[in-house]
Amino acid sequence: MSPTVLVLLGLASVAAILVLIIRARAHPFIALLLVSVALALVAGVPLGDVVPLLQEGMGKTLGSVALIVTLGAMLGKIVELSGGAEVLARALLRAFGERRAPWALGAASFLFGIPVFVDVATIVLVPIVLAVARRLPGRVNMLTYALPTVMALLTVHVVLPPHPGIVGGAELMGADVGLVLLIGLVPAVLMWLFAQVLSGFLAGRIHSAVPAEGTLAAGTGNDGGAAQDGEGHSGAPGVGLVLTVILVPLLLIMAGTVSALVLPEGNLLRDVLGLVGASPMALLIGVLLAIWSLGLRRGWGAGRVEDVLAAALPATAAVILITGAGGTFGHVLASTGVAAAVSDVLVGTGLPILLLAWLLAAFIRAAQGSATVSTLTTAPLIAPMTVSAGLDAPQVALVAVTIGVGSMALSHVNDSLFWVWSRYFQVPTGAALRSYTVATTATSIVGLGIVALLWPVVALL
Repeated sequence: MSPTVLVLLGLASVAAILVLIIRARAHPFIALLLVSVALALVAGVPLGDVVPLLQEGMGKTLGSVALIVTLGAMLGKIVELSGGAEVLARALLRAFGERRAPWALGAASFLFGIPVFVDVATIVLVPIVLAVARRLPGRVNMLTYALPTVMALLTVHVVLPPHPGIVGGAELMGADVGLVLLIGLVPAVLMWLFAQVLSGFLAGRIHSAVPAEGTLAAGTGNDGGAAQDGEGHSGAPGVGLVLTVILVPLLLIMAGTVSALVLPEGNLLRDVLGLVGASPMALLIGVLLAIWSLGLRRGWGAGRVEDVLAAALPATAAVILITGAGGTFGHVLASTGVAAAVSDVLVGTGLPILLLAWLLAAFIRAAQGSATVSTLTTAPLIAPMTVSAGLDAPQVALVAVTIGVGSMALSHVNDSLFWVWSRYFQVPTGAALRSYTVATTATSIVGLGIVALLWPVVALL
């Protein structure tokens, strides 16, 4: 097929998913699979290859997501049902006041998000955000607290090392990671501040109810009972203990990432930190620590622990399946040549390098859903242009940051974070598109403006 036809197919498939989910009220898992099948058939994939193509896309996605989502949900559920989230909520409200709670959550998320993969950090912070929202009286809007949290996490995820997309993109660009971190801090902080204000603006116009107690574990019959502090507990856990349980896996992940950057291959310490710092292993350690310190040590029996862990599973099942279907859709788009067609069309336009880098990353993100894949796909397409233009090291680093900024835009139904965030906070899909998608795109556009202003500055370095 011609590149024009492939691009039109990509646009039509995204539109079909939106119509199925929003208008036909189809379950996102079914909608994504149906459109994936239709796109494969229309694009000419042989009939015998359609199902293997779907399975390959699902398997690749679940291989990296299932462990992280499940273990993160278990850790969050233990923190929530042990009373830890409530303790942190009280501490936040005492320190910042109810009116400043969204800013407190946003600032904490910005810091937590620097070393931690965005999906993991979002899941770990869910019980804390819910506890803050549930403590406030009246018709509280979930978006007031959930939107600034996820926007802060996503901003650092796409712009700052040690996250895999921007680090890999920098390497493919031949950019110095240290320069990328130094230069990227400027747009990252300014984008977060803008997203914080924008989140408050959107929350004032779009409402999503705060989920009632126990709804995230509906159907288990365990959530309400587990929330009671009645099996030998000696009161609520301390703030320091709760923070330790949350921070241990985050610090392990950060240590593993940093060791991979600074220590040579084959170094024993690097290998050890790489093992315990891998997201699934770090979260498993965090879950075991939480079971002991927030559960067994405070009076939970083995049956209670099992009930609490089981209470985390129903919500994760939906998130994992939808995420896998989104990965399937992205894999079909890539396999049928849609993403490549979009890239080829944009490369031939002759646009300025910063704008082209941003557009490529944004459109690839819209087509296949992953910010990391978007960055890693865009970087090798832009790298030859930086060489031919004779750009120096700070300029190359800024181009790499621009690609990361672009990968934040146009996030919608084929993005795993869209479903992790909206399903855990029970934000309706329509409201999520009007808030999360608008916020990610607007913040990315502002980021483009910031890097454009930085361009003459880094040219002087």
